[in-house]
Amino acid sequence: MDTGLASIGVAVITGFFGLLTVLIQKLKKENSKDHEIVMGMLKMVYKKQGSVEYKIDKVSDQLGEHIKNHPR
Repeated sequence: MDTGLASIGVAVITGFFGLLTVLIQKLKKENSKDHEIVMGMLKMVYKKQGSVEYKIDKVSDQLGEHIKNHPR
């Protein structure tokens, strides 16, 4: 194989893997951002869950009192 042709082949392969590395790094960064967004949403849902549980308990207590007040 000619030395010039071998050099071109090596340059093409190096360039290809260089571009592949850049693409993988970009996807990794986007994936991290997506995970950060999802974690924020999950934390918000978790906080709201406690509020909903409190409201359900409160309604349950009120319903229990209401049922006690009904004549049998």
